[in-house]
Amino acid sequence: MKIFKSVLALSVLLTMLVACGDESSSSVSPEPGDDSSSSVIPASSGDLQSSSSQKSSGKDKSSSSIEEKSSSSVSGKNSSSSVVESSSSEYLFCNEGDRDTVVKDWGIKYYRCENNDWVVDTIVYVDLPKVYPNMDSLFATEYSPIYSEFEDPRDHQVYRTTILIDRNGSDKTIEVFAQNLNYGAMIDTSVLVRDDNKVEKYCDLNDEWFCNNGWGGQYAWSEAMGLPAKYDSVLWKDTVGGDTRIHQGICPEGWHIMNGYEWKNFASTAGQDLVSKANWKLNERYVNSSGMSVLFKMRAYELSWMQAYFLLPNESSAIGTYAVTITDKYVWFGDNDHLGKHILYSVRCVKDY
Repeated sequence: MKIFKSVLALSVLLTMLVACGDESSSSVSPEPGDDSSSSVIPASSGDLQSSSSQKSSGKDKSSSSIEEKSSSSVSGKNSSSSVVESSSSEYLFCNEGDRDTVVKDWGIKYYRCENNDWVVDTIVYVDLPKVYPNMDSLFATEYSPIYSEFEDPRDHQVYRTTILIDRNGSDKTIEVFAQNLNYGAMIDTSVLVRDDNKVEKYCDLNDEWFCNNGWGGQYAWSEAMGLPAKYDSVLWKDTVGGDTRIHQGICPEGWHIMNGYEWKNFASTAGQDLVSKANWKLNERYVNSSGMSVLFKMRAYELSWMQAYFLLPNESSAIGTYAVTITDKYVWFGDNDHLGKHILYSVRCVKDY
């Protein structure tokens, strides 16, 4: 009987020891640098493998993809920001020399391991198809602005014009282009040298389609004023007139650049009244009630900055000028001394009166 009890006790003891050994072995996690635990499969820089489809060991703190970890820490092209910092203070470690790629619809991010952290090595952007905005609603409005047409005798471009009424209650009216001036030869936005012997324009996204479909050309101050390029950095002496100054600039004969007085007294102070329905899909009642059909500057082929900028014909300093900024909410008047006269703006022309 004693022998049986001894054998039984020994059997129980062995069973407990085995159980303890199993528990300790299952609770040991592989080291962070161990390939068997990493959710990242190192790839060469030529691979097009997305980290979101790579294998994971099932370990919770390392199962997220690199892209998920990097979405708030990678700031831009050739950024060296760490891609493995986690909001839970956990880190996705890597081995020196490892490489990985993340494929997105706009391009590919290549990562390398440096000091056991993932950093962006290179970003390659993909040229996406050019999808142009639908311009059917460029001049659309629920009101009845008076539209006419004017042909520029210099290049025979035809512009739609509209009549604006004095908002102060007088019976005075002005006739203004309902689209931006599009005069001159297009040059690339990377070109800084200007030729004083010809008028040069810039187009949104370096694509002349935008110049020819309502956005018109964009001009530095000296170009718009019809002055030598040196006046982008020095004060032009003929600056009298302030908001009421009449200056033809590069507008056709018999027309002048819309000045501050005309913007403030004849154009609405509510951005929605001035902007074209072509800027968005919204169909609110007062959009383009003025007939001005302002288009926002483009950020990409299907994305705008939701702002438009127009040049005024008077300087604020030797390096600055006054300008108008229009959004869907407001119209803002101010100087651009902190930016400079070389910044590109659109131009609206008003018929002399």
